[in-house]
This record gives sequence, structure tokens and C-alpha cells, in this order.
Amino acid sequence: MDMTQSDENVLLANDPLDVVEHVLTAENLPFDRTEDGDLAFSLAGDWKDYELWFAWRPEADCLQLCLSMDHKVAKTQRLDAHELLALVNPRVWLGHFELWEDGEIIFRHGMGLMTGEQPSLGQAAGMIDVAVEAADRFFPAFDYLVRGGKSPQDAIAACMFETVGEA
Repeated sequence: MDMTQSDENVLLANDPLDVVEHVLTAENLPFDRTEDGDLAFSLAGDWKDYELWFAWRPEADCLQLCLSMDHKVAKTQRLDAHELLALVNPRVWLGHFELWEDGEIIFRHGMGLMTGEQPSLGQAAGMIDVAVEAADRFFPAFDYLVRGGKSPQDAIAACMFETVGEA
């Protein structure tokens, strides 16, 4: 997501989610505020349309972004899923993947803010970029594990390759 320099000069309210709303509006992305006050939206990735949501946690001064991989891990696959997470997460520089109690695989990234501080438009857009890039990079691994029944090692190998030479 690219934000122009003039967008950075926009004065925004105290709610960091208002900054995110401005970013989504500028990108013509529809969004909804949930009952909990979170901001939910969809974004097309390389493999699928991802469901994302931002949450502001004032008690921790943290803006949090979650992205659903839309994979439900069966109870019989949970140990393998945790092993795959242990292989994937060291390869993610910002944020991390986790397995929720209901079996859903989520990418989560947070930004700590000083009390009263707002994220910039570029920072909010950057959080979205980080989440989608991580999801696109590791979607095949989670898909191979959950839907393909592959081992964690085979699943990570499916998305960890290096290109050699020139095209």
C-alpha cells in the first residue's frame, strides 16, 4: 500500500483506528467496525482473499493487526501445526503466526505506541503489507499441512526455495 506524502500531513483524531480507516478509504477498500470496535476488511492476496482486522488495545497502547489464513487445523493435526509454526516463525521478521484454540491459523502483528501517539499513515499501510506478504509467502506451507496432509518439513519445503540464475 502506497501513501502519498500529502496524505501523511492529514490531521487525525485520537483513535489509531481512524488512521487505519483513512488508509483503507484512500485504497478504496470497504471496511466495517465490529461490535468490539475492531476494524475488519478483506484484501486480495496471491493465494486468496484474506480477512484482516485491526484492534486498538488502549490498556497496552498497542495497535494490533490480525489476518486469518482461513485454515482450520483438526485436533489430530495440532502437534504438526505447532511444529510447522516453529519452522515458519523464525523466518518472519515482523509479526508471527499462531494457532488459536479453535484451530484457526492467524498472522498477528502489533505496533506499540506511546500514550496519545498515533501511527502514521505509512506505518498503518506498512502493517497491512507485512501481514499480506507473510500470508502469501507461507500460505502454501499451511495449505499443504492442513489440506494436503503433508509433514511439517515437507510443508515448509514447499515454500522455501531459492531461485538460481536469471530469467
